[in-house]
Amino acid sequence: MLGLDYPCLEIIVLNDRSTDATPAKLDRMAAQDSRLRIIHIKELPPGWLGKTHALHVGTQQAQGDYLLFTDADVLMAADTLDRAVARMEDKKLDHLCLLFRPVLPGTLLAMLVVDSLAGMLSLFKPWLAADQNSRFFFGIGAFNLVRNRVYQQIGGHKTVRLCPVDDALLGRIIKANGGHQECLNGRDFITVPWYGSVGEMISGLQKNIFAALDYRLDRVVLATVVIICCTILPFWGMLLADNATRLICGLIIVVTGFSQIIAARIFGVPLSCLVWFLLTPYIKLYMMWQAVIVTLFRGGIEWRGTFYQLDELKQNMVPLWPWDKLQ
Repeated sequence: MLGLDYPCLEIIVLNDRSTDATPAKLDRMAAQDSRLRIIHIKELPPGWLGKTHALHVGTQQAQGDYLLFTDADVLMAADTLDRAVARMEDKKLDHLCLLFRPVLPGTLLAMLVVDSLAGMLSLFKPWLAADQNSRFFFGIGAFNLVRNRVYQQIGGHKTVRLCPVDDALLGRIIKANGGHQECLNGRDFITVPWYGSVGEMISGLQKNIFAALDYRLDRVVLATVVIICCTILPFWGMLLADNATRLICGLIIVVTGFSQIIAARIFGVPLSCLVWFLLTPYIKLYMMWQAVIVTLFRGGIEWRGTFYQLDELKQNMVPLWPWDKLQ
């Protein structure tokens, strides 16, 4: 972030209760660069997730007209922010999010990510976020650039203080309140060394999956049916069925495969990962149901060493899906 060439840049780092050498390292860096401000958070107040509280604290200190929310593991090209702000000004945007290129070791992990991203693109249609007459919206943790005035008007992160998918919901709320947003492909400017293994991905998304389905079991079942009908049954139909049924299954496979190729190209993932396309639907089902069962069994989620009760999460939930009306 210190390598960005944007003028008048203020970088606020929220050190949320780190237990390693992070605080000392950050303080040494801040002493060498006046653009860097470190805020050490010692306690988490009731009614907040750690991340949303940290971002809220940071916005209370930020002085700029624009707020960029980004994660600690995101790498940006030097001209990324300069280009993004120019786009905001030119298009009179209130919110701009950029897709990133994930850096993934291994083709199986890459295929699992591509499969998930293809589903996300099909569902959220981020290219329609700029259409004010469209219900579609988008938001992403790697790069959410928001006009400060609009952020304050919608209530900031207080609105999503107990929502694990706060990045997407930020885009939802901005769009619902009449804000102008856009989502662009930033794969040439933003990279993220994401999960190191399939196991890390399963563990890392455990807190998000049930929340992304609004903690509703009927949506879990619906998602299961969609995955089975669109990505599992067609392959078995090609092997076991005949005539018209085999033709229909073949067409579904072609459409699904085409969407995965598009997702791989958009996010800059090598097409060689597609060799695993038969296996990833089963892993996705396991990942989803494992997250749901663990959340229900524990009665909540654990995130960075803090446990959050499911009942409280549900009571403070903001619906993610476009067809749910915001209160």
